[in-house]
Amino acid sequence: MRTVTFFSQSMLRILLLPLVFTLTCQASEPANVPAVTEKKTSNKVLNIPVMEILPINTNLLALMSQLKLTTINNQQVEIVLTQLTESKATRNAAEQYLLLIAQALLQANTNGKDADSADVIALLQRAGKLSDQISEQQLAQPDFLQLHLLLAEHYARQGEYELAYLEKKSYLKKYYIYRENKRVAMIASLEQSFEVNGKKANNALMESQNELQIRRVAEVQDEKSVQQYNFTLIISTAIVFVLLFFRQLRIRNKLIRLTRTDALTGLANRSALFEKGEQMVTSFASQPAELSVLLLDLDHFKKINDNFGHQVGDQILVTVSQLVKETMRTRDIFSRLGGEEFVALLPFADSNKAKAIAMRINDKIAQYDFSPIMLQSKVTISVGVATMKDNQMTFDDLLHGADLAMYQAKEQGRNTVVCYQDIAAVQERRANTDFVQSMPDI
Repeated sequence: MRTVTFFSQSMLRILLLPLVFTLTCQASEPANVPAVTEKKTSNKVLNIPVMEILPINTNLLALMSQLKLTTINNQQVEIVLTQLTESKATRNAAEQYLLLIAQALLQANTNGKDADSADVIALLQRAGKLSDQISEQQLAQPDFLQLHLLLAEHYARQGEYELAYLEKKSYLKKYYIYRENKRVAMIASLEQSFEVNGKKANNALMESQNELQIRRVAEVQDEKSVQQYNFTLIISTAIVFVLLFFRQLRIRNKLIRLTRTDALTGLANRSALFEKGEQMVTSFASQPAELSVLLLDLDHFKKINDNFGHQVGDQILVTVSQLVKETMRTRDIFSRLGGEEFVALLPFADSNKAKAIAMRINDKIAQYDFSPIMLQSKVTISVGVATMKDNQMTFDDLLHGADLAMYQAKEQGRNTVVCYQDIAAVQERRANTDFVQSMPDI
């Protein structure tokens, strides 16, 4: 019996030696060493899967620190613990874990050696079930490691030496992780410190270089400013010359347009008409297509000027020119010959088509109501039509033929259309008749 008791005590001492050693090492450690950044240590150093470090309530951390003290006010600690336990605030797994450890510590401190190990172990086992929800690095923190120390102590009290041994083994394993994290953190801190010192030296060197660079940049900027000023001056001068050039060009084009445009109606004037007419006659002389000319003259226009004034007459001319332009084709050219006479060039139009266009113009003007302009409600025109048949014809010949046809329309009572080809056919028949009548009888 004495041998068994001696063996049990020997085993207890052997198991408690590492505990005393670790407690002595832990006494020199800070209460809570922050874990090294998960991204640096968990994968590269310890190969621990990355998990979130859960936040801990500051009151709970303060309570854990107070429970580590040699002498504590159990009553005050119990009040704080009760407040935390009964709080309705949502607690994460880490906070629940520490709260159970705090309850076990308080029960052990309050009852001392008389504490019921079974109750303490039950609280700690409940805390252990939450380990799966907490990262391994957070479990390696001193506050969390107390679970294994308490379990080892109370298992030993119950004679469960094998379980006490396993808990101490778990404690040492996690404590090594904590130490390694601390070592890596210190190395990282030193490296950062050396980097900061190196950066300060580099910054001082860079500042001196920057000052020199700033001076050089200032000199370059001055040179650029002078160059920009000269360039701006040159560009401004060039812009002024370009604007003057375009202004002169616009004035020149306006003068050219004025020399080719009738000031009253905006149509092509006599000069532009003859230039374009000669070009068309030359062009159509070498192709089978026909070219026709319309000569329009307002009927009794002198009476309108005498009865209503020249201002009304000008308005009549403008209105007639607009009505004619609305009736003509897009490729036709309409111009003012002078006074109340207008000329229309009809490319690719034979005698019949030209006569049809002239009749539409005549009807449109005859049906237009001029009463808003003058007391007389109607204005009529006489139109002469001539078509280019001979390649030897000139524009003057073509215009002369249209003029003869227009005067024939005046003789026929005005407000009508006459073709020069019809006049020429009638004159030829009359000439043949007169020739036959003048022949002597045989």
